[in-house]
Amino acid sequence: MLNLTYYQTLFNEDNTEIRCRNVLDEVSPAIKPLFQRLIDKIGIRLGNEFTIKSYDTTLSTTYSDARNPTYAEKKKESDIGRKYFVKLNRKVEEKEYNLLTLELDGISQMILFHIELNFIPFWAWVRNNQIHNVLEAIPPTYSIFTGWKEKTTLAKDEMIQFIKGCVKPRKRPWFQIGTSLPLEGQVDEEDILKELVKVWDKLASFRDFYNEDIDLSKKAYDALLLLGASRNINETRLLGREYTVDISALEDYKTTGKRQAFTIHDGEQMLTKGYISYLEYHDKNSPFQTIIVQLEGHNHIFTSAREIIGNGNIEWWITKVFATHSQDNQSVMNGAMRLLKEHHFHVNGTRYCVGTYNNETQSFVEGAESVKKHFIDSALLFAHASKKLELPSDDSLSPTVDEEGTESAVGLEPNFTYHEIINTISNSQFTFSNEIIRDLHLNLTALDDKHFVLLSGISGTGKTQLCRLYANAVYGLEYESENPYFTIIPVRPDWTDAAALFGYYSSFEKRYVKTEFLNVLLNALKEREKPHFILLDEMNLARVEYYLSDYLSAVESRKEIPLHQDDQITDIPKKLLIPPNVYVLGTINVDETTHSISDKVLDRAFVMTLSDVDFDSYWEQVNQEVRAALTKEFLLLKALHRNLSNYNLHFGYRSMGEMLQKLYANHQLPEEHQMDPIDALDRVISEKVLTKVRGDERITEMLEQIEQWLTGNLQSSSISLQHVRRMKEELEYYGATQFWR
Repeated sequence: MLNLTYYQTLFNEDNTEIRCRNVLDEVSPAIKPLFQRLIDKIGIRLGNEFTIKSYDTTLSTTYSDARNPTYAEKKKESDIGRKYFVKLNRKVEEKEYNLLTLELDGISQMILFHIELNFIPFWAWVRNNQIHNVLEAIPPTYSIFTGWKEKTTLAKDEMIQFIKGCVKPRKRPWFQIGTSLPLEGQVDEEDILKELVKVWDKLASFRDFYNEDIDLSKKAYDALLLLGASRNINETRLLGREYTVDISALEDYKTTGKRQAFTIHDGEQMLTKGYISYLEYHDKNSPFQTIIVQLEGHNHIFTSAREIIGNGNIEWWITKVFATHSQDNQSVMNGAMRLLKEHHFHVNGTRYCVGTYNNETQSFVEGAESVKKHFIDSALLFAHASKKLELPSDDSLSPTVDEEGTESAVGLEPNFTYHEIINTISNSQFTFSNEIIRDLHLNLTALDDKHFVLLSGISGTGKTQLCRLYANAVYGLEYESENPYFTIIPVRPDWTDAAALFGYYSSFEKRYVKTEFLNVLLNALKEREKPHFILLDEMNLARVEYYLSDYLSAVESRKEIPLHQDDQITDIPKKLLIPPNVYVLGTINVDETTHSISDKVLDRAFVMTLSDVDFDSYWEQVNQEVRAALTKEFLLLKALHRNLSNYNLHFGYRSMGEMLQKLYANHQLPEEHQMDPIDALDRVISEKVLTKVRGDERITEMLEQIEQWLTGNLQSSSISLQHVRRMKEELEYYGATQFWR
């Protein structure tokens, strides 16, 4: 007999340590054997495909942490231990899917008998119009629960609208399908066992739909990975011209798939770099297994691999859509389809075929290389047709689309949810700590009507990249994507007044001369629901208080800025109000070419300093082929950086990256033409590191340390060593020195 009322008192215990211990000692020993009896009764054989998981590991870990003074304070408010569950899971390679759960939920005070699954299958069933059949497979008396703490019950007739309502804001809830009993009184174990068997039987049809979706997802994703594994594409011929193709190794991408870069070269000149993503699902736009080909910041191909999963041979036809401003999209489509035909693609209207998949052999009839090449070629042709990328061509294959267009912003929706932003940034190729990302997020969003952040620090630490990453993350875009709501404006030294930002009326031309900054403000006024990001790059090359004073005053006072008084000018308002959806960021470098920032500006901004670099995390994200070739050189450069950092003369990610690129380029030369690796390292140190060394007697000790380091790690004829010794002599003689003579 199970005393449910007593179990509820255990879940209600306020002390996390005691609660977890009691649940482990008294609830787990009663529930786990009961669940094992269910497994025996329904004839499931545990092993490679089926496994039992319980809450015991989490409870044990939390119990230990609650006893540890380091973590005890954080665990005081924890809800871990207010429930207990045992699950039967199906294992498909490295992933597990729940088939039945027995859960004692002390928060909702219920015993639940259910299948637990995430949002993605329901989203897929809505998209493929199976949702009605799936919902009918759930017994009428059974419930659909959602929520971890307090359970919310969803009616069947509300599910479709609920699922659709979660897509745009990127809410991804979990669901529990089953029935429940109150967690009170006493209940016979046999009654619980009977209920478990009953639920298992009654959810059989729903489970069939779920297993079918699991199997279909795996088959589709396996087909994508066949393409991902193929790298033997070395060249392609487009528009009558030969290009070389270089495809990088497949890398993990976010938590939903993999991605690889590819580059297109015309001779020795790289024309463009693109990315192919192989996703188990696209968190923003599709629940299906998706392949995306991106070029020049645009997704030129976005299609589901489920199209080719079924019986026998299935051709992979893809429907192409163009949606750009200031272009005749039908003309662009006609030109793109004509180009595909000229390059021997099968085309039918706005659809084109990239290959054929054999479901029996689970392989591509033409070979994975051929199909993958079709993806790359078609993406390049689409980019060319839409004027996103100009490919050289001969007269016979010249493009028919002449108008220049701007990518449509339709469909981009902002999302300031912090965990979404940090996940997107953390999965980029750049290295920023969670503390920096969180600080930037708070600085930009803490004030409702004023958003102004300055980022200072040594050159090359990623100030500009961080701004772009954050703005793109708000819109769910990767770093490489073009964001119509993010504008970089380089500041010029000759900016002396507000006209540099807001433009001016030309009495000679009888018109108003607009600026990029003004254009962003006007667009922000038209789309107040969308945040518009402006980055003033190297903003202290001019005196900030001169050109930015009108903006700062208008934001602070919420008053309009007068622009002109000409009634004939209709496209520019006479006065301009700064809307609250404008986010201004500025990067600052401090050297002899820049100006100091006045208190007037500092008082109105959050100021962040990015001078620390984390080369260990940076190295983990470097291409694995570069890591394999340059481990020794990287460790030596990191050690040199450590010596320089004590004197604030260290270098940032940009310098490290460019040095590694040169070293790897040397590594790829034919052996008879390569520099010795140590000589190559010596060169990059003298060219990228020592050039910024300057100072007075305060750097004496540093030069001595660098000399010792160079002597121990480079050759005696080292160029870098000669420079350091010369600077030491100049410092001793003149009292100051620098790299430049």
